[in-house]
Amino acid sequence: MKIKQLPKMDDNNGWLNILPPLPPPASAQGEFQSDFAIVGAGYAGLAVARRLGELLPDCSIVLLDAGRVGNNAAGRSSGFAIDQAHNIRAKDFAGIIDAEREQLSLNRAGQDYLREAVRSHRILCDWDEAGKIHAAATERGASKLNAYAKALDLLGTEYDRLDAGQLKEITGSEFYISGLYTPGTILVQPAALVRGLAMTLPGNVTLFEDSPVTAMELGVPHRLILPEAAVSTRKLILANNGFAGQFGYYRKDLLPIATWGSLTRPLTDDEATHLGGRNSWGIVPADPSGTSVRRMIDGRILIRNIYSYNPGLNPVERDRTWARVRHETSLRNRFPMLPDLKFDYTWGGPLCFSRNGEPVFGELETDVFGAFCLNGVGIVRGTIYGKLLAELVAGVSTPLLDIMLKAGRPAGTPPQPFLGWGVRLNFAKRRHDAGLEM
Repeated sequence: MKIKQLPKMDDNNGWLNILPPLPPPASAQGEFQSDFAIVGAGYAGLAVARRLGELLPDCSIVLLDAGRVGNNAAGRSSGFAIDQAHNIRAKDFAGIIDAEREQLSLNRAGQDYLREAVRSHRILCDWDEAGKIHAAATERGASKLNAYAKALDLLGTEYDRLDAGQLKEITGSEFYISGLYTPGTILVQPAALVRGLAMTLPGNVTLFEDSPVTAMELGVPHRLILPEAAVSTRKLILANNGFAGQFGYYRKDLLPIATWGSLTRPLTDDEATHLGGRNSWGIVPADPSGTSVRRMIDGRILIRNIYSYNPGLNPVERDRTWARVRHETSLRNRFPMLPDLKFDYTWGGPLCFSRNGEPVFGELETDVFGAFCLNGVGIVRGTIYGKLLAELVAGVSTPLLDIMLKAGRPAGTPPQPFLGWGVRLNFAKRRHDAGLEM
């Protein structure tokens, strides 16, 4: 099987660009044999590799990424490692409460596994257990916060209500009228986090970057073909999210989406004084289709909104230009007191959704495993799905693994062109309904 579409990330990722330059990549060359081959070095792939290395120290593990770790999708998120996330399919932000409780347990276990790695290896990634603020700019948004609060009450999850004055004290902005603070979220610099995770893998894991898989032959052993290498492996693990469809699994059931972020230059001392507020915080919108905003410790401000349908999987330049214009509007709406603040970077990152919100997890066929379709909560879900998949492969049974094994699978999608029409119309309606929350 030839792999027709490969990840091709541009050089606009602000998170990576503000880090020191990357060292030259170690790319796969020649013939390799391994016990395990993992495709994709995002959160899921890194967690699979780490946990397999811990559980099976005598086995050889090859981890392949088509680009550079930190510039892949994992390094392009908004950096919210969320414990309790929006359920965008539910009007009250929560679906079936028992399922939400299980997802909360999984997400927190993903946070725990990340925390352990960050602390034990002293990974510098601006790790901040500051929580998140769900903030509303309109009465419609405030009503959504009330519905969300009811869901949190049912879950028994802690939160505090914030009024406009408290939000201004935190952010310096008079844009928001009400908010809910939940303490469970961790804020990170995503490119720094995944680079740190990749640099601290167990000794029996070999990472190859700039090493895309261009063809696959399933058998005993499986064989992966790369531009300058070939890998034979006893067990194959796909942790490449939407690109897993190119390997023949759930291709017609995955919704390839791009989401967009922009990062400003650092505030000057005068601008920081004029703005006021705290020097680090994170806001997610009351309306799931609204705008996420972060202020980083270095004085930069992140704006993230806009979903675009992305059938080619890789973000495209025309959408980047389109998103940047909307990010400018979102920035000015929130921070009119900073008229000279400009964006240094605007970038897109590929996501993968399913119509019913279900992931792909487990054995796909003999000795082929997968953990993908993370439905927009990649940091914690990717991490815990990867960890649990490694435990499944290694024969370790846990209650959390039992939860994943009973999960559903992605529902089918309509054929083209109806799928594209439907997704684009859905996104347009969500943007319209979000209104000023954008």
